[in-house]
Amino acid sequence: MKSKKFDLVIFDLDGTLADTSQLIFDSFNFVMRKYKSLELTPREIMSYFGPPEEIAIKNILGDDDFDTVWHDYLSFYETHLWQSRLFAGIPELTKDLKRSGIHMAIFTGKGSSTTELTLKYHGLKEMFDIIVTGSVVANHKPNPEGVQLALRQLAVESSRAVVVGDSLSDYKAASSAGTHFVAALYDGLAKNRFDDIDCVKVSSVEELSIVLLDGSVQNGKR
Repeated sequence: MKSKKFDLVIFDLDGTLADTSQLIFDSFNFVMRKYKSLELTPREIMSYFGPPEEIAIKNILGDDDFDTVWHDYLSFYETHLWQSRLFAGIPELTKDLKRSGIHMAIFTGKGSSTTELTLKYHGLKEMFDIIVTGSVVANHKPNPEGVQLALRQLAVESSRAVVVGDSLSDYKAASSAGTHFVAALYDGLAKNRFDDIDCVKVSSVEELSIVLLDGSVQNGKR
């Protein structure tokens, strides 16, 4: 399928719009050390990804005094947002997409609180027509519920939408929803995840801009 332009771009957040990996790892380990004298490796932390952070932390630490644990997590996350950054070119890309009349949405596994903090800190919140977080869906990625919600609320056909993400769960959600997909490989953590997947792959936001603004997707390749 070749299209001059998409009607909707659905972005993942972590690893796609913003480099937040170290911030997430440090935030997790802050509460792990404080409440369980435990430190997890990045791989161990990522193994809990899917549900939002509050569920992941509760699965590790349990329900006891969870409100206090969650308050500490959010406080650490907010005061260390300086550790995160938008990938180079993202602000310009979102402005170009908006000028082109293309709807933009976010579907992230992050919870609503950390999503709000991240987008506000980086000045991106107002750029998106709809923000779907892991806190508002019953079924998390790779389930397509969040993609379908964005399509439905913005009245866009799946064939006219594209999901941009850095994980196989993003790819599976897009495939199940019937949208196009672009693998964002400019985050070092994502580089080898799509070796065996036949999809559009970009190694920079500049390449992503070409794909999204030209609509040059054909047979799964750019």
